Amino acid sequence: MEEQYARFITNLFFQMKGLAILTLSASVPQLQPPTCSGTACPEAGLLQYGIFFIGLYMIALGTGGIKPCVSSFGADQFDDTDPAERAKKGSFFNWFYFCISIGSFISGTIIVWIQDNSGWGIGFAIPTISMALAIACFFAASNIYRYQKPGGSPLTRVCQVVVAAFRKRHAELPNDVSLLYEVDGQISAIEGSRKLEHTNELK
Repeated sequence: MEEQYARFITNLFFQMKGLAILTLSASVPQLQPPTCSGTACPEAGLLQYGIFFIGLYMIALGTGGIKPCVSSFGADQFDDTDPAERAKKGSFFNWFYFCISIGSFISGTIIVWIQDNSGWGIGFAIPTISMALAIACFFAASNIYRYQKPGGSPLTRVCQVVVAAFRKRHAELPNDVSLLYEVDGQISAIEGSRKLEHTNELK
């Protein structure tokens, strides 16, 4: 199993645990603040605050870890050299962002309505169960995923591009596009990476 995939799974479970903790915080009476008496509402205890914020921070950390790699992991499932798979890759991103938008719409409308009318426990339980089902579906298909080998630190490569661009800022652009690659041939000089195809879209 690749290191990137392992980190992806870790962040998924981190987010799942955070959702479960928030669901418990909203469902278990001992983890909820005391009931308000008229206009006077007693302050929550240290344990109640702690459980609530642990759940929130675990969700934040899990989401922050998933966001940067979920789209790239999906893109790795398609071969850019195959025209049919390149078209499927575009379709994947259309559905990917469509599902994200639908999820945001549901969480901001239906889930909020459920929390206001049926309780916060049920409102948190629905995304928790949905997340558990999503993780189960993800694992069920893990045998058919394509795992790309890591190509080293991205920060190193970004710095190399900046340095090379500065050093060659006065170089003339060749007419032969094949000369724009870092080395001759079809294999990249960076182990585990592929050469980028030349494009005229920026002209």
